[in-house]
Amino acid sequence: MNSTAPCPTCGIPLEAGRHEFCPKCDSPIRGQVLLGLLEVDVAHSGEDWETARHKIEQAVDQALQLGNSGVKIIHGYGSSTGRSSIASRAITFMRGLAERTGGTFTMDRNNRGAHLIWFNR
Repeated sequence: MNSTAPCPTCGIPLEAGRHEFCPKCDSPIRGQVLLGLLEVDVAHSGEDWETARHKIEQAVDQALQLGNSGVKIIHGYGSSTGRSSIASRAITFMRGLAERTGGTFTMDRNNRGAHLIWFNR
């Protein structure tokens, strides 16, 4: 995945997560939010909990590395079966990841089967 975003200072296109400093203006880049929200569905391809947990960890790691503002994890709520096998574990796990990364954990206002971690940078 080669995402690009402009340097916040000079506007030169940069590959997200690749530079600590802008090669043109030498402004610090690491830790800048260069991308929006990373969205990952961990419930609608038949995932078991271990697979879902792994996808959540990968999404958080990738978002932090690339400079995303946060992650949206779609864990489902059991609309077809009446119960979700992943939701309660995903919520607890994400809450812990938010604490460890200094992020903010919140429910998605538009989808009761999703939660968000916003990175506070």
